[in-house]
Amino acid sequence: MLDIRLVRESPEKVRENLRHRGMPEKISELDRLLQLDADWRREQAEADHLRKRRNEITQSIASARKKGQDVSALLKEAEAIPDHIKAIEARVDNYKQQADQILLNLPNLVHESVPVGKDENDNVEVKKWGAIPSFHFKPLDHIDLGLKHDLIDVEKAGQVAGARFYYLRDDLVRLNIALIHYGLDFIVGKGFELFQPPYLLHRNVIAGAVALADFEDVIYKVEGEDLYLLATAEHALLAFHMDEIVDGAKLPLHYAAVSPCFRKEAGAHGRDTKGIFRVHQFEKVEQFIYSGPEDSWNLHEELLRNLEEFWQTLKMPYRIVNVCTGDLGTVAAKKYDLEAWLPGQGKYREMASCSNCTSYQAVRSRIRYREKPSEPTKYLHTLNSTLVATERAIVAILENYQKPDGTIQIPEVLKKYMGGQENIPGPRVVRLAHKGTVQKTRSTSSALNLEKSDRSTD
Repeated sequence: MLDIRLVRESPEKVRENLRHRGMPEKISELDRLLQLDADWRREQAEADHLRKRRNEITQSIASARKKGQDVSALLKEAEAIPDHIKAIEARVDNYKQQADQILLNLPNLVHESVPVGKDENDNVEVKKWGAIPSFHFKPLDHIDLGLKHDLIDVEKAGQVAGARFYYLRDDLVRLNIALIHYGLDFIVGKGFELFQPPYLLHRNVIAGAVALADFEDVIYKVEGEDLYLLATAEHALLAFHMDEIVDGAKLPLHYAAVSPCFRKEAGAHGRDTKGIFRVHQFEKVEQFIYSGPEDSWNLHEELLRNLEEFWQTLKMPYRIVNVCTGDLGTVAAKKYDLEAWLPGQGKYREMASCSNCTSYQAVRSRIRYREKPSEPTKYLHTLNSTLVATERAIVAILENYQKPDGTIQIPEVLKKYMGGQENIPGPRVVRLAHKGTVQKTRSTSSALNLEKSDRSTD
C-alpha cells in the first residue's frame, strides 16, 4: 500500500505511475481518493477544533461560576458539542474507510529502470548464462521422461485430487528432497536465518502482503475458517514482524524459509496442462529481506546474485529478464525473473522471481523501524526472491540432463544429497504388484559403466 503522505504530496507522480502500468482506469480512483482525503482532513480539523472548544468552555464555566456569573449559554453550547463531534466522527470514519479501500488497491510505484510494456512479451532480457545444450537425438520433455521411468503419475493424481496435481515417485522424490536440502545449505551459507512457517494464514495477514482483489483467485480458503493455505513463504515471513517496530540497528534482516505452496492457478486455464511445471502444490525455498530504504536496491541485486549462483551451481542455462510494467503485479517496484532453458519446449521458462517491494508491504502490514529511541519511526522495505521452486527445478533437470537412452544425469552438486547416486533411474525398488512383493534391482544404464554423456553444449 502506498503511504497516504506520498499520495498527498506527489499526486502527479502516482498518476504517471498508473499510466506506465497501463492502469488509466485507476486515475479516477486516485482523484476520488484525493477528494476523500481532503474531506477527511477538513472534518478531522473541525472535530479537533470542537474538542478544543469544549475544553475552553469547561474552563470558562469554572471561571464564571467562581465569579458568580451566568453560565447557561456556555452550558447550552457545551451540551451541543458531543453530538456535533459524534456526527463529524461518523463522517470521518466513512471517508477514511473509503479512502483506505482505494489506497489498498493502488499499485506500488515502479522503479525508473522498469521497462514499460503490456505483458511478458515486453519483458527485457538483461543477461544470459550457460550454453543451450545440443543433443544428438530428439530430447523428450519432462513428462515423457517421467512417464518413461514411472517417476511421475499425473493420471492417478487426477483421479484422487483433480487436474494439476501429481505423484512423484522413487528417484524424483529423492531429487526433490535433495534440491530442498541443498537450497537450505546454500542459503544458510549466505548468512540467512532459517524458518519453517505456518502453512495457513489469516486473511488480514495475507492482505498485508498482497492486494486480495488481485490474489483471491490464487489462494485456497479453508471452508468455515479464517484461514488460507500458504501460497508462498514470503507472506509468512512478512507476517513475522507484522505490527512491529524493528530496531533499525539490526537491519537488514536476512530470512529464508522452506514450505509447500498451494495455488489455484485459476488464471492459467489451458496453459501448461501437461506435467508438473504449473501445479496446485509445490515446494519452495524462499529468500526474504527486511531493510532500510537506503539499502534496498543494493540488497535486491544481492538476492539476484544468490539466485543466479544457485542455478549456476546446477549448471543450468538461464536468462534474466527485467519484468515490464504490465507483467509486474501490483506489489513489486521492480522484479527480475530467472528463466531456465527447457529443451523439451525449446524456450526459456520462468523458474524464479526476485522482487523489491519497497515500503508497499510494510505500510500494509504496519511494519516500521527506528534508528534511535528519540527518532520517529519510518516504514522499512521488504524484498523477496525464490531460491528454488523444486518441481520446476526438477522439470529443468530432467530436460537438460537427459541422455540418449532416456536416463538423466544428476547435477554434481546434488549427488551427495542422493547418496552419491550418479543417474536417474538409479538402483531402485521395482514394484511387482501382481505378486504383492518388491525386489531390489538395478536399471540397465546404472548397472553398466556410464558412458560419457551425449549432452554437449554449443
